[in-house]
Amino acid sequence: VAATVTRVRNALPDSELEIIVVDDGSGDETSLLARRAGADQVIELPENRGKGAAVRAGMMAASGAYLVFTDVDLAYHPTQIAALLEALQAGADVALGSRRHPSSSEITPASGLRKRGSRIFNLFTRLVVGSSYLDTQCGLKGFTAEAATEIFTRSKVDGFAFDVEVVHLARKLGLKTTEVPVVLDHVEQTTVRFIPQAIRMLWDVLKIRMWSALGRYPNPTAKGH
Repeated sequence: VAATVTRVRNALPDSELEIIVVDDGSGDETSLLARRAGADQVIELPENRGKGAAVRAGMMAASGAYLVFTDVDLAYHPTQIAALLEALQAGADVALGSRRHPSSSEITPASGLRKRGSRIFNLFTRLVVGSSYLDTQCGLKGFTAEAATEIFTRSKVDGFAFDVEVVHLARKLGLKTTEVPVVLDHVEQTTVRFIPQAIRMLWDVLKIRMWSALGRYPNPTAKGH
């Protein structure tokens, strides 16, 4: 995590950058290392709740006009954050990194199993919640502060399917969303158990559909879109 903080800071040296690290109940020295590396905020969750809970905590603590989240392994080089910021400054409310964008490329590709699983999950997502995007799970997304508030005050999913919920809420709230090409340098996540996580993600997507149908996601605020 220290190397990640340093790489992000060095990649965007001239920006007014606030780096927030969320320690999702790791129980190790993640928080200490992040502080030593110069993170502006370190949020420590008392127990491991999942990626969605961690990102939500970080987004709600951020203070900038534009908010971006990415994974600690930096599969997308931090210089690519600039492309998201350009999209947001050009008028988008939400900017989604997309590995399936025609202009995207790979330095180190994901495994064949992971690629097939991703395509099946995206197809399932499109059928269940009606997503029109080919890559909901890219770990690089940006938001205006207003859009982040509208989305993350409503989000409920704590696991990896929270990305689907974010994209679903953006559409439901009428937020202007654009896809941005990325360069992927994949790092295999050995700590994630693929099959159990896949099952949980599928179940969470079904819950998103159910919550939406039951009106569990509040309508936009007066200042929303």
